[in-house]
Amino acid sequence: MNTPPTLLALAIGTALVAPLHAAESTDAAHDTPTTLNALQVIATPRGAAVAPTQVVGPNRYVINAIDLDAMVTGNNGLSMLKNVPGASYTATDGLGLDISATSLFVRGFRMNEMGITFEGVPLNDNGFLSLTGTSVVNVGVPDGIGSITVSPGGAPVSVFSSSVNGGSLEYRLRDLQDTPSLRIKQGVGSNNTRVTTVSGQSGQLGEHGPKLLVDLQRVSADKYQGAGTQKFLRGDLKAQQDVAWGDFTVFLSDSKAAVWGYNNISFDMIRKLGWKADSFYPDYAWAYYVASPENADTSCGAYTCGELSELIPYDTGQVTRDRVASINHRFQITPALSGNVQLYNANSHTQATLTDPTVPSPNGAPFSEQVQTPHLNRLGGMFNLQFETGAQTLTAGFWQEKSKAAAKTEWYQQPLLGQGKPLKATGPFDVYGPAFQTDNASSWVTRSRQFYLHDNYAVTDTLVLGLGFKAVDFTTTGGGIGDAAERPVSGTLRAKSNFLPHVSLYWSPTERTDAFIDLVNTMNGYRVAQRGNIGYTASAWTISDQKEFDRVAGTLRPEKNWNLTVGASHRFDRLTVTGDVFYNDIRNRLLSAAIGTQFAQINTVRLMPKMHVIGADLGITADLTDHLQFYQGIALARSYYDNDFVVGDTVYPIKGNAQPGYPQLSLVSDLSAHFGDWRFGATSTSYLRQPFTYENDIRVPTFWQVNAYTAYTLGPDSLLPGLELRLDVSNLFNRNNIGTATIAGSSFSGDYQTLQRSAPRQVMFSTSITF
Repeated sequence: MNTPPTLLALAIGTALVAPLHAAESTDAAHDTPTTLNALQVIATPRGAAVAPTQVVGPNRYVINAIDLDAMVTGNNGLSMLKNVPGASYTATDGLGLDISATSLFVRGFRMNEMGITFEGVPLNDNGFLSLTGTSVVNVGVPDGIGSITVSPGGAPVSVFSSSVNGGSLEYRLRDLQDTPSLRIKQGVGSNNTRVTTVSGQSGQLGEHGPKLLVDLQRVSADKYQGAGTQKFLRGDLKAQQDVAWGDFTVFLSDSKAAVWGYNNISFDMIRKLGWKADSFYPDYAWAYYVASPENADTSCGAYTCGELSELIPYDTGQVTRDRVASINHRFQITPALSGNVQLYNANSHTQATLTDPTVPSPNGAPFSEQVQTPHLNRLGGMFNLQFETGAQTLTAGFWQEKSKAAAKTEWYQQPLLGQGKPLKATGPFDVYGPAFQTDNASSWVTRSRQFYLHDNYAVTDTLVLGLGFKAVDFTTTGGGIGDAAERPVSGTLRAKSNFLPHVSLYWSPTERTDAFIDLVNTMNGYRVAQRGNIGYTASAWTISDQKEFDRVAGTLRPEKNWNLTVGASHRFDRLTVTGDVFYNDIRNRLLSAAIGTQFAQINTVRLMPKMHVIGADLGITADLTDHLQFYQGIALARSYYDNDFVVGDTVYPIKGNAQPGYPQLSLVSDLSAHFGDWRFGATSTSYLRQPFTYENDIRVPTFWQVNAYTAYTLGPDSLLPGLELRLDVSNLFNRNNIGTATIAGSSFSGDYQTLQRSAPRQVMFSTSITF
């Protein structure tokens, strides 16, 4: 595979849109620096594009979506983080619609290990087939997101989540406006992609009435290889009613997806079958032949038919439905005392499917349709208070949530060849009767509580000291249900700490310089997954034997982490430099090594007493001219385990090795321009030195992708003033890249079927207009 170009070549020819550096003022009309207090923004807005971040505290930034000019309409909410220093984002399909093959790491922590909220609602574990949380990919309309507050190291104590090991992401929709507006956007692109987005605001209804915001989006696309479609319908509503002492806000989100997926591949499959080793759909006859037992030893090309049937399914996909509803009341008791109370409910229902040749249908068909069906209902509430007195701002809050989850795996009958239409990966599945086999039926109840207290003390006009702590209590009870002979394990695991401190210093000695130190201690609840789950989640409930579970449960300790970040930013007239160094001390991380096939995965779970992540981020933004801006970001991260992985009498030598799936070096570059009504941008992203296995004996080849766009907005004298015409090209050089690795977990060593490629060159033409 080709290596990425040098930084000099990137600076000359390609580049990336979305620098992350010390904040620019939201008012770009002035070129003079504006000095606010130490927790606000110092800015020199100049150049072709406003930088998409604002510093709002120690190791805490706001990304304004309005400034993310490189974001393609229809993309998911995680993709907006791909240019944050220390972050790596990959997806298999061009818009990241398939949550099973979407991955985000930030400073060594995967997205399901971060505290993520949407309009204040905790989303908890964001992993695929999560049984304690909701994927942010399935919440709200990404094009309607107004801002994301990012803490890339440790999460603030005020972020409520049962899954926060590392940093946090806090999503907010656009602010409600006083005047009505309507925006319509239509995109068409490669592989029959259609993206229709309608966003509207009612403005103030009457003299004292509410304000409403509504976003609707429909996405449909054919797979770029093989056959099958990806359909996504999502929407959100936000309504706010002011009252004399505050306001009430209602938030609703609903999404429904029916996604035909791509097949997991291995390095051996790429060598022998090429990059298009996808599912057999819609060639049912060929899939039937390959999976038939009598053909097991027959040659089917590079593999025997028996071998090929265990590598490539007839089809795979998922159907998801996610709903979130909340009501929030903000109140002002006195000029110094304010707060809010919020109640919410979240429901998730998933059917993840895979044609399984290891379980034939009762009618004699050589395979059946395997369907994993996790269900989750979460009900919670929170209460926050803020008190300002002199140089101090005191905040305190409490959160409680109860979730009920259930999961099982079912097998449905496929028809004999020529005796009916095959089942579809997106259902319905009971065309030929109810499920003929059920396994791993389980249910859990999780109770989450968190209390925090924090004080921001302005020592001087330029120095703010932050002191706080949180107390957490996460308890999960459940596991296998029913009388099955192979009933999954069950039991109770509790993670509790009464004192998790957070200390920070934020210093702005001059108008152009900020510096901070941030130290935070975090703890997460035990992760929940059903036995035989498809994914990377490390959960004690995936252990196959009750005696082993009971033995392991006695040795488990909740994961508890220390995260230290030291950073600074300085703004010159036409140059901004930001940098930080960080260290994560991770205690009692549960690791899960995967073996077996994708049809019957087996997870070996063990506790890693101690591991570390150390790294540094550097970002340089240069206004080359008044119309041309360049950015270069470099992120280094090196994780390593302190112990070997021991299973019985077998020792797997992973001590000193890096965690699989996370690149140790990321390069991000940007060249953007603005000339009159024209905007241009080019993006280059590279991920290097990415371990594939726990023993680090294989690495994922370098990921390098260049994206580019051009946009033109019609002027006030045109027939349709404000109409935008835009062309986006992703993977400009049509490079073959491994997109997401470790989809089905990581092996101890050697090759494993847990990779997916990223999309080839994709083109999107879109138009939008605002009334």
